[in-house]
Amino acid sequence: MKALGIGLALVAALLLQSALSRVLPAEARVFDPFLLVMVYYGLSGGETEGMVIGAIGGWIQDIQFGGGILGLTGLCRVLLGFAVGMAGTRFHLTEPAPRALVLFLTGASDALLFTALAGAFDVAVTHLSPLVLLTRAGVNAALGVVVFELVDRRLRRRRHA
Repeated sequence: MKALGIGLALVAALLLQSALSRVLPAEARVFDPFLLVMVYYGLSGGETEGMVIGAIGGWIQDIQFGGGILGLTGLCRVLLGFAVGMAGTRFHLTEPAPRALVLFLTGASDALLFTALAGAFDVAVTHLSPLVLLTRAGVNAALGVVVFELVDRRLRRRRHA
């Protein structure tokens, strides 16, 4: 049952990212639904789930939305998924404020780590200004907290029914 939920979350992220890329291309670079899926499952399922979902989501992003090296986003997300999963198993991160902090830090770290890994593999990437980096991290954190709360409410309702 959990695998079905993960699959549906990744498909929803793909559809949302695809729609955003067509309708609002500039905003599609700011909001990252695959990052939200990775963080949610990393916080709730631990390191392994965070890494696996990060790798799958990163591969989907590289294949569907292009990348200099196939798998570079997946590699970045494996590392971040591990870190988020470790934090989720060791700290109480179920309230909105700690989740917002994790989402903000993961969003900022994602952009910085991707730029560093791209440099290591000699792949040209657009460097983000500090303002764009903070905006991207803030948008993902704000939207992520709302999405996480909605998903958690739905799952609680389903368990009690």
